[in-house]
Order: sequence, then C-alpha cells, then structure tokens
Amino acid sequence: MNRLNPRRKLMLSTAGTLIVTSGVLAFVTWPSFRAIRNLSDQIYGERTQLEALYLRGQVLKQTLREFEEVKPKASALNGIYVKRGDELTFIKALEHVAASHGVTQEIRLGASDPKQSDNRLPFQLEASGPLKAVLAYLGGLEALDYYVNVDTVRLSAASANDQAARTAKSPSIGIILQATAYLTP
Repeated sequence: MNRLNPRRKLMLSTAGTLIVTSGVLAFVTWPSFRAIRNLSDQIYGERTQLEALYLRGQVLKQTLREFEEVKPKASALNGIYVKRGDELTFIKALEHVAASHGVTQEIRLGASDPKQSDNRLPFQLEASGPLKAVLAYLGGLEALDYYVNVDTVRLSAASANDQAARTAKSPSIGIILQATAYLTP
C-alpha cells in the first residue's frame, strides 16, 4: 500500500474540504439565500400594502371625525332648501315679508329647465312701495331662512296707478328680482 505523505494528505484534505464546502454552498446555502431574498421581497410588498391600507384607514378615520363634527350642522343646511312639493310654504313666506313691510308684491314662478337635472326653482318678484318700505322688504327677504340666488335686480320709479305710490309720503320705487331658490335634493 502506498502511503501518503503528510503534504499530499494535507492537500487532499484541503481539496476535499473545499469541494464539500462548495457543494454545501451551491446546494444548500445559495437556494436558502434566494428563498430568503424572495421572502424579503414578499415581506416588503406586504409591508407597503399594509402601510397603504393603514393610511387609507387613517384618512377614513379623519373623514369620519370631520363628518361627525359637521353632522349637527347638516340639519340646518336642510332648512335652507325649499322642500319639494312644499313650494307653497316658500311663497307664503315671501308674501308675509311683503305684507309685513307694506309692499305690494307679485310672484311669478318660472318653469324648471328640463335639460338641467338640478333642483332649481326660478322665480321673479315684482314689488313696489315707498323707498324705505322696499328697502326694509329687501332686508326681510335676506333674513329668510331659504337659500336664494338673485340673478338680476331692476329698480324703477313706481307707476302712477300703484296704490302704495299714491298714498305714500316718501318716494316710491318698483323693484324686479330675478332669482333662483333650490329644492331639497
């Protein structure tokens, strides 16, 4: 039998160790490293997705908090609209303002535009009376609880056959308001 000298033995054992180590690295460590890298990428993706969900949840919580703050005010907003089918109450309110300020008033309701699917109620107010009464009347209209957009205002001297104009001691004027009220959505 051939005896191996110590130098050759050392080289063979070193070569064997390197081959075994390379095998372990190639067949065990490298696949484990790739699996760990894939898991790390998946964890990062899940973490990013969870952060996005968390932020959405925070935005939702903030929105709900803000909604709860505004909720008591929502009933007040509903009161500024003319209730659908209850336009007569709005007209009575307009007539009450005119009567309480001694102004003659004529109301003409406009037709809603069928092309627009909104809740507009166009109308025209013609009022006449003494200057101070008409100014007070305008203040009374503004004090109504309804939300009304005035599109056009026309002022003129009151006509000679106007009853209020003949009996008033102050100058009389006529006013025409083109306006829009809004129905409940």
